[in-house]
Amino acid sequence: MMSPQPNFKTMSLQELRSYVLTHRDDEKAWQEFANRRRPNAIYFEVDMSLLEQETKLNELLEKKLND
Repeated sequence: MMSPQPNFKTMSLQELRSYVLTHRDDEKAWQEFANRRRPNAIYFEVDMSLLEQETKLNELLEKKLND
């Protein structure tokens, strides 16, 4: 008998990450993990060129290093 699937929505990102690493074939878990927002992620506008993204990223890194 299969055990019930956990509620991925209630898991913290760390809990979900651990679950996904031990249950690599669980597509629903992977979907939830991939769709979660990352609090430390840096997002760029869709129409921003790669050169603009690189420039912005370098500015952010410099700022972080100088903080």
